[in-house]
Amino acid sequence: MNIFLVSMILCSVLTNSGCTAATSENNAVSSKALPAARVEKRTMNSEALHKDMKLQVYLPAGYTETVDYPVLYLLHGRGGNEKTWNKDMNVSDKATQLIKLQKIKPLIIVMPQYDNSYGTNYADQTYSKDGRQYGRYEDYLIKDLIGYVDSHYSTIADRESRYIGGLSMGGFAALFLAFTHPDLFSKSGGHSPAMFMDSTEKLGWLFKDEEMRKRTDPLYLVDQLELKNLNIYLDYGNKDMIHVINSTDQLYAKLKAKGIDVQFQTSSGGHDRNYWKANTDQYLMFYAGF
Repeated sequence: MNIFLVSMILCSVLTNSGCTAATSENNAVSSKALPAARVEKRTMNSEALHKDMKLQVYLPAGYTETVDYPVLYLLHGRGGNEKTWNKDMNVSDKATQLIKLQKIKPLIIVMPQYDNSYGTNYADQTYSKDGRQYGRYEDYLIKDLIGYVDSHYSTIADRESRYIGGLSMGGFAALFLAFTHPDLFSKSGGHSPAMFMDSTEKLGWLFKDEEMRKRTDPLYLVDQLELKNLNIYLDYGNKDMIHVINSTDQLYAKLKAKGIDVQFQTSSGGHDRNYWKANTDQYLMFYAGF
């Protein structure tokens, strides 16, 4: 006779407190059966880059293939990798706690390796110059990665439930990808996005030419594209680098002038993991809050 049947028989003959105790025991058994939140380490082959790429995937407590989940893609900064968001910002632990407190919806978080590429396409073969990686990284992130995640996990595979954000270089990449692929993402976050307003700066390492800049730089794209269906979050620390502060301010002003749904926050901190870690809860609530 299973524990559930025993508890039902007891409820018919015992006091209310006895019934409560039996029910609590049942709940405890059920809770133990639920899988804990976890982070999977994966390697996938990118057709666009012709090489293997690493990623980490956060799955919430109770993850099951019978339920479809929204997906957040989080991009690392320059010099980072697929470990950055967990190692430096504890994003998985923070997500688990916020879900437990019912402040955000259960979601899948994907943290991919994408080198120092800024998420853009340039050249058919990958190569490095001045610490910058070139190749079809946009195709890798948009086609290969999303396709891999949607085919290997139980996702809600539509734009309303797909979000992308990043810090520093990842902020640039997340905004660029959301601006140019609004059919894929409904929310995008630029957390201390590494953008540059002044074209006289030495930007040869970032943009191969002016044409490349015009098709990838969020500061250019905001003037050219229809972005009304996007929800955007921008932030930086008050001690960040001046080019990050000025360019983010300009992007925010342009988005507001066009009537785009944009949130802007600034608080104490610099361009470092301490600032991003202190604000990670706010980022998660923007993407997946109720």
